[in-house]
Amino acid sequence: MKKFTIKAVAVAIVSVCGSAAFAGSITAPAADAAATKYAVEGLINTTDLTSGSTVVYTMGVTRTAAQDFTIIMTPSAGATFTAGYCATTLPVGGGAGALAATVKRASATECAYEIDVTAATDTTTTLTFAAPVIDAHTLATAGNSVSVSLNLWDLGETARIDNSSAVTRMIMLSGNALSITAAADTATVANVNHAAGPLFGFLANATAPADTAAVATARFVVNNNSGATTYRTADGATNWDFNLHGTSIAVTVAGTNFTGVASAAVVPPAGGAPVVTVGAAAATFSLLPANIVGGIGAYNVDVSMTSAQTSSLGTSRVFGVSAVGDVIIGADVTLAGNAAWWTWSANAIQLMTPYMSTDAGTGVLTRFFFQNTGPAATYTATCQAETGKTVTAGTAASGTLANGQTVIDAKNVCSFSTGIRGSVTFTINAPAGNIKGNYNLGFNGNSSTFVPLERPYAAGTY
Repeated sequence: MKKFTIKAVAVAIVSVCGSAAFAGSITAPAADAAATKYAVEGLINTTDLTSGSTVVYTMGVTRTAAQDFTIIMTPSAGATFTAGYCATTLPVGGGAGALAATVKRASATECAYEIDVTAATDTTTTLTFAAPVIDAHTLATAGNSVSVSLNLWDLGETARIDNSSAVTRMIMLSGNALSITAAADTATVANVNHAAGPLFGFLANATAPADTAAVATARFVVNNNSGATTYRTADGATNWDFNLHGTSIAVTVAGTNFTGVASAAVVPPAGGAPVVTVGAAAATFSLLPANIVGGIGAYNVDVSMTSAQTSSLGTSRVFGVSAVGDVIIGADVTLAGNAAWWTWSANAIQLMTPYMSTDAGTGVLTRFFFQNTGPAATYTATCQAETGKTVTAGTAASGTLANGQTVIDAKNVCSFSTGIRGSVTFTINAPAGNIKGNYNLGFNGNSSTFVPLERPYAAGTY
């Protein structure tokens, strides 16, 4: 008898646990991932948003005729329904049986309905709620979401039916529809053999967008709602589109050195070319809706810089790109881009010192020592003088650094109209890793001073 009782209890437990598999569930949206996605560029936290989907609850238990119940929908914390949503469209029964809904309570944070069962239901019976319309929310911040919860109770709301707790589904999620992609461009090379002078222009290449001897070009991409996720406007159905819903994209190309750049230009996807303003540390321009006219998609934007071809461009520069999108409804959005978007290198190295002496007096040693671990490399030297003085190139203003060590007397590099002091920059047609240099100054047999020559634009000394 005891064994029979234990077996009976075990069977009952299995039956109860097994029944959990038949608990009711939200079947539309089918999963949180199916929530409607909204562009933050098209809303603020008080923009009324309509879900792109109805909410469908599928019963997990049967109800007989007159076995009425209560169902309550609530929004997640921080969200409210629009006034009148609860009563505008009552939930509608579907599948087996027959259900009729009436409003029990309605507020910004609760829609409570009495569900009258007029014909027996089964586990195919559904209740369909009109697409929720949300008033206040936090979706103006990308990544925030809104969910709804459904609770089923008996008519007195003292005992749950169908589930032991609320069932919840995300119905809205926000994100950025507008962004820029700026893949690193390292193809621009200053040319030590440029016709106008060493490093006065660029090494021509065929890597799109191609560089010419005078003009270097790099590309970034404006993503107009073209990512893996398509973001909607407030109605939950219309795709957000910069051409329709944006005002401008203010682009900044930032760098620490625009010396030697005569001008900059932009080739937009469409429309007239924006005016580019070049300052000491940035070039700026704005893209307009007329520049992005093909609907949602990814659009190439080419930025070019023209060398003045009157001075060296140096051996290393880095430019970043970022932007701010101005839109009609939402707040301005920062488009991160890439802080190391466009890197210029050179087919040469520069070494310099801010002080050198050309003193030719007896016992004075003023020399440059170079170490070259690679093949012989040609060089040119450019001296600079104090204001009001002129420079005359010497016999060692150009030459060759042999493999190994090369020593050059400073007095043979250049001379000055008055005085014996100045500065010098050596431009050497060799990879940076091959060349190191020191400036040496000694007086009348006293100990010598050796100062490493510095590499401009790269914070490294050699």
